Amino acid sequence: MSKAEAAKKLYEECKDMDIDETMELVLNAETEEEQDFFSMLSDFILQRKQKKVIAQKRF
Repeated sequence: MSKAEAAKKLYEECKDMDIDETMELVLNAETEEEQDFFSMLSDFILQRKQKKVIAQKRF
């Protein structure tokens, strides 16, 4: 599997994660770099949820 294919698979696995799951990953990261990566994932998940709320005019 190429890195591009692995990244697409990772996206499919992570795109519907719960914000609590991503925060747990951040808190349990083993390195600062890993923590940064999981923080970005958490931000992505939060941004997707915000877009849905805005689109539904529930703000």
